[in-house]
Amino acid sequence: MRHLAITAAFPIILAACAGAPEVETEPATDTAAPSASSGTLSVTDETAAPPEPAKQLPDNSSLPSILVTPAQNGKGISELQVVQNNPMARAMMEAVNEYLTKKLYDVKSLEGDANLNSVVQMQNDIAETDEDLSYLASLALGADVYIKFSGNVKPGAISVDLNAYESSTARLLGSESAMDDDCGGNDQTAIAECLHKAARRAMPLLEKKIKAYWQKDLEQGIQYKVIMNIKGEFDEEEIEDLHDDIASGLKKAFKRVNVNVMTAKTIDAIIYADGNEFPDSQSVYSAIRGMLKGKTKKINLTRKLILMDIE
Repeated sequence: MRHLAITAAFPIILAACAGAPEVETEPATDTAAPSASSGTLSVTDETAAPPEPAKQLPDNSSLPSILVTPAQNGKGISELQVVQNNPMARAMMEAVNEYLTKKLYDVKSLEGDANLNSVVQMQNDIAETDEDLSYLASLALGADVYIKFSGNVKPGAISVDLNAYESSTARLLGSESAMDDDCGGNDQTAIAECLHKAARRAMPLLEKKIKAYWQKDLEQGIQYKVIMNIKGEFDEEEIEDLHDDIASGLKKAFKRVNVNVMTAKTIDAIIYADGNEFPDSQSVYSAIRGMLKGKTKKINLTRKLILMDIE
């Protein structure tokens, strides 16, 4: 029996928008009367109905930004190439994106950022890791959550797996699957349509898990991933002092700090900032720069990621 595994690997994010309905108005009617010069008056009756007020779009500011990406394929093919060249992978991606867009999520797209690969590579060089970098791609694009999808196809049947992760930590938030045992044999168009429908069916339950995480997480503060590359010349004692100063300074300035990596060359941390005091990544960076008395160099800032050198 032929067995074809379909995976995809890159975060994609969509922005939802809705248009206000057209407003129809009654044309003004003119009622002619004898003119004043002939001893009569001319009256114009303009009684057109006032236009209806435009409907306001629902506020989606309380929803997380989401990137949809294929799962790792292990074949040296980028996630973006998978989506661009595999119609079945694209069908799954589009199904998830369509669902999120209709729900007014801010959906991010890898295809929309030409600098993404260089940003991810830079972060990879600093972190010195070969692990899955989908979470870094989502951070580079400003996503709060990323969804990885994969599909499995065999004669007459398909299955779709969706996994949602927190961008700043790569923590798994939830998984959902859907299957279809009647997919029209080997017809590629029919199979792609089945994958599309299955991905849509899996989304409502996955969305509930994402929302539950998001509401709880907002109470702790806005998350930022901070990667500090230590570039200056420091001896062992100076490195120890630098680590202590940074750790204590971050904990004083922000609501919560989780340090993932702390070495002689790299500090990798997750910061939870008060949204009223620190509304964006620039304000967070400025606070850290002030704490280190300007001995920093900004490498890259996105909505969720702060990448800097310490000199």
